Amino acid sequence: MKVNSKKAPLKTRFLVFLTLLLSIYGWSQHQTNLVVKLDDDARELTIEQEITFDNTSDISWDKVYLLDWANAFSNLQTPLAIRLAEDFKNRFEFSSDEDKGFSDISSLNTENYFVSRPKSNPDVVILELLEPITPQTSRSVNITYKVKIPLDDFTGYGKSSDNEYLLKYWYLHPAPFVNGEWQFYSHKDLNDFYGAPTQMSISVHVPSRLKAISSLKMITQVEQENRNSYLFEGLTSSSARLYFLESTDGFKRYSTNQVDLTTDIDDESVPTEMKVVFIDRIASFLNDHVGKSPNRELFISDKFYKENPVYGLSSLPSFINPFPAGFTYEIKMLKALTRKWVEQGISTHNRDEYWLKQGIIIHTIMKYQEQYYPDLKIGGKLSDFWGIRGFNVSQLRFNDRYAFLYLNTKRLNLDQAPNTPADSLLKYNQQLAIPFKAAIGLAYLDDYLGNNAVENSIKKLYSQSPSNSQNSRDFQKYLNEQTDKEIDWFFNYFITRHERLDWKIRNIEKYKDSVIVTIKNKSVYPIPIPIYALKNDSIVYKEWINGFIGDTSITLSRKAIQNKKLGAANRIVLNYEEIIPEFNPRDNYKTLKPFPAFNRPLEFRLFKDIEDPEKSQVFLMPDITFNIYDGLAIGSRFYNGNLLSKPFRYSIKPAYGTNSGKLVGSIGLSYEHPFQDRNNSLFSMRYGLSANQFSYAPDLLYRRGSAWLSFNYRPKDLRSNKRQSLNFRNVFVQRDRNDESLEEDPDYNVFALSFNQSDRNLRRSFSYSFGTEISERFSKASFRLDWRRLYKDNRQLNFRVFMGTFLYNDTRSNDDFFSFALDRPTDYLFDYNYYGRSEDDGLFSQQLILAEGGFKAQLDPAFANQWITTLNSSYSIWKYIFVYGDVGAVKNKGTSARFVYDTGIRLNLLQDYFELYFPVYNNNGWEIAQPNYDEKIRFIVTLDVNTFIGLFTRRWY
Repeated sequence: MKVNSKKAPLKTRFLVFLTLLLSIYGWSQHQTNLVVKLDDDARELTIEQEITFDNTSDISWDKVYLLDWANAFSNLQTPLAIRLAEDFKNRFEFSSDEDKGFSDISSLNTENYFVSRPKSNPDVVILELLEPITPQTSRSVNITYKVKIPLDDFTGYGKSSDNEYLLKYWYLHPAPFVNGEWQFYSHKDLNDFYGAPTQMSISVHVPSRLKAISSLKMITQVEQENRNSYLFEGLTSSSARLYFLESTDGFKRYSTNQVDLTTDIDDESVPTEMKVVFIDRIASFLNDHVGKSPNRELFISDKFYKENPVYGLSSLPSFINPFPAGFTYEIKMLKALTRKWVEQGISTHNRDEYWLKQGIIIHTIMKYQEQYYPDLKIGGKLSDFWGIRGFNVSQLRFNDRYAFLYLNTKRLNLDQAPNTPADSLLKYNQQLAIPFKAAIGLAYLDDYLGNNAVENSIKKLYSQSPSNSQNSRDFQKYLNEQTDKEIDWFFNYFITRHERLDWKIRNIEKYKDSVIVTIKNKSVYPIPIPIYALKNDSIVYKEWINGFIGDTSITLSRKAIQNKKLGAANRIVLNYEEIIPEFNPRDNYKTLKPFPAFNRPLEFRLFKDIEDPEKSQVFLMPDITFNIYDGLAIGSRFYNGNLLSKPFRYSIKPAYGTNSGKLVGSIGLSYEHPFQDRNNSLFSMRYGLSANQFSYAPDLLYRRGSAWLSFNYRPKDLRSNKRQSLNFRNVFVQRDRNDESLEEDPDYNVFALSFNQSDRNLRRSFSYSFGTEISERFSKASFRLDWRRLYKDNRQLNFRVFMGTFLYNDTRSNDDFFSFALDRPTDYLFDYNYYGRSEDDGLFSQQLILAEGGFKAQLDPAFANQWITTLNSSYSIWKYIFVYGDVGAVKNKGTSARFVYDTGIRLNLLQDYFELYFPVYNNNGWEIAQPNYDEKIRFIVTLDVNTFIGLFTRRWY
């Protein structure tokens, strides 16, 4: 605002001066001066820090809070350590005390204040002041302390194996005081540091072998024989990054009209002048669509980018880069620069208001891609190659991936409300789904409101001083200033609820001059939805329908749904442009063509692909299974599954056994009904039918049919690994008769009931189950418990208990087919993946499946037709080498209970997937000294790819 001092009245001049003064005062709320010395040998910082607290509130401060996130690495009980363990990241868990980090300020009590820490926040410091800081006054405090720098193995920050230092959270930073309260929380490796805006001056002294660079502006540097000294200054509400590197030549400076950028994000294939063009274009776009950056000097490291990268961008090797020249560099820079731009200009509670800032970041990136790369496919040039272009996924536009990746958790019933605090989100939701859902929501709102209301509101939010903390209510207020339309639905439902959104066209009534469309809202929230009239794939007409609950009808005139160029519409569609992340868009289509036209014609697709909501799709996939009787069972799988899960699933897998020469395979139908009420521990109900036919011995087939019902339970806190399930099933088995067997009836029917509970974590894993089986000839009950403990020295202790008893048993005394097994269950329900289930000798008889007795040695009695009790344990002695031991008692009719035991060595190469067991001593004596020892070795080999993938996805879900 420019004021002519000769003409403006005194009151106006005073208000302008007061506004400028308050602006300056707000931006320099606190000040801190640090003198930092690095002891390279000790991996330690000595810090002398002066903090000047400015109390701009109307409340006296008798204590002040400082964020000391360097102390988050001090032990295994900090919130950071617990978080890493929950995410199955074991490096911190197994690290020595020397490798960890901490801050040493506990003894710094003075005559002006004394130091304490909140009990649940060991990485927060409280300075309890003997004399309060009154409103509108300031107070300076001097603190001297030491910081032990952790290794960078844990979070990517600390001392590297190259003896360089990347420091992110390394000093004491004032916490914000907002709305009469101190805002603070602990480090959980979520990149959500939330500090008060602080004017900083850092004097750094490092050994001469190292150079320093910082996210703050370098004022001066002095290089001497024994040490290098630097002075950095700047304003920040996030942590000031400080890197000590052997060379800073990798950081380049690019000057544009908008910013001066220092970065080591690089791509050697992109010329410098093109990089400047990209940076200038991105910065100009952000300036126009978000607002002017409060800082011209920006520092963005490659490490900063990798904290929140563009997932999947670097999956292909560089020589197969399918994107336009420089695109990969541009998109990486777009992601990093947009994040930096938004984070420095919008001050929010980064944990509680996580969705707002992240949604704005992704929404802005989507806008940029829409403007400069509107037709770019997700596969780039590969999308046009023969054999690839036929896949629907290859035709997704680059921006379509956001909705697709968000819908992944929606289909798994793992969606969470966008306003969920960041530390309560599943990793997948925190990294991908919630930012994407929030951004899609902003695009949804933008299309509904029009007139750039969302962009103007973002710019208004950004224009506020970073010291003026913002939240979603402020954003809602700015939106209301831009429109007369109702937007409460967005903040009351879309942002605060996780339940799925879904609509369908229930019916269409066609008249000569109009079409009446009846629409059902399958959710419980009145949220607007667009309706379209199409001529083939071209939009003839679009209208937004205001939110409603239940059913509504809308009348479309025939005149409105046609135009001269395209002609009359022949389809009515809801949400055609997929503006809304809808759970099931398959029932959004109705044809206006006369019978026999179909709303969704049938289509067969080779290999798994994403769903085309306009077609009824059947996918075909080559399928191969193996057992020694059928050999390789080669066939095809016909199913309706695609890259996203769906409630109803079917799978038909006919195959030909290369050894048996017989038709084998399976068929399965299932339906999963999710329960979306998180206050109810019942998570989902699944039921289905299945049948299969395979060989169980040479020239002998079994046929199994099963009907099942399962209730699955999960806590309200989705991050918890606790699971429960109650399962009912009925299994009917029919087997070809074996003339060499004494069995009178090879067919049987078994009803099984079981309850399972588990809580599997990195440090401790616990599970148990109990159940019963009822058949015409027997009834049995069993109990199983598994317990595993991982110790600080990376040693592991495992216990497994199994108890089983027959309630009645009318099977033949010389037939142990239904008996409990000590080491190798007969698997009469055909649940286990035996490669040679009927083998008594040879390699495949040595396959071990840890079930029932769980013994590794083959002992007598091998079965129990009355009751059995066993305990299996193992303990790691060095890395993947374990010692194991089993003890138990086996009781058969007409004989006394027999005590059994065995011991040996276990090679746990990949737990439950690839293991070897070498027996040493048992009831038979020293196994290792007996002949044919190689035939006593047992192995576990799992070929199920989906089970193996679960080792990695457990971190994300």
